[in-house]
Order: sequence, then structure tokens, then C-alpha cells
Amino acid sequence: MINPQQTPRAPAIRLIFEYEGDSVRLISQQPVDTVISGFDTGAETRSGDLVVDTRDDSGQRLARVPAPGAFRKSAEVFPEDHTEPIIRVDVEARGAFTVIVPAPAEATQVAVVRVAPPGREARATQDVDLATFRLER
Repeated sequence: MINPQQTPRAPAIRLIFEYEGDSVRLISQQPVDTVISGFDTGAETRSGDLVVDTRDDSGQRLARVPAPGAFRKSAEVFPEDHTEPIIRVDVEARGAFTVIVPAPAEATQVAVVRVAPPGREARATQDVDLATFRLER
């Protein structure tokens, strides 16, 4: 029996992705018992943001989680002389990132999405799917 002061936690999955350029692959998915914050089923995003969507079989978005720091295209360079400033230089986007997404029973897939700038006629941002993966259950 659930304590009346406790609310049951929704299922969640930790996803680990690797990327190089705009190519992305899912390397791990693991159920986790945690409370997820920072997501919204209708979250507002800005052009250039990277997000991970959970979707049902029809491709309908169930939730959207931001992926801050993913697809970094620059790196900090520390000078040998500590009196000089640390600088940031452009590099090829390459690395890994982790997100935890809500995974209700109807969630069957996840998509890594870049929010693109709106087109000339469109007033809203547009989503560009970089990759879609099936969830393991």
C-alpha cells in the first residue's frame, strides 16, 4: 500500500548517447528510479536547442527533455601561463551526453531533436529529428 503522503514515481529511463558531427547513436538505456524535473509535455524551445523527446508508436510526443551541453562545438583551452586567460576554440562536435526521460507505458521510442529556426513563412520554430531509437522494455 502506498503511503498517502507519497506519490508513485513515474517510470524513467537514463539514456546515454554518443555523437560525432550530426550523427548520433544510442549506446545505453537503463530504467532508473528517480524523480524527473526540467521536462514538459509542451515545452517551449528556442532555435538551436537540442532536446530528447519520448514518443508513442504513432510518433506523438509525450514529453520533451532538454539536453544542455550536448553537441558542443567548442572546447576550453587552458594556457601554460596561468596569468593568461582561458580561451574557447571551435572543434568538431564529438562526445557523449546523458539524459533521463520519463517513460510511461505508452512511450515506445525516443528522438534526439534539434530545434531549427523558423522558415520564412513559418512563425514558430521547427524540429529536425537527428535520430530516433526504439525503447527497450
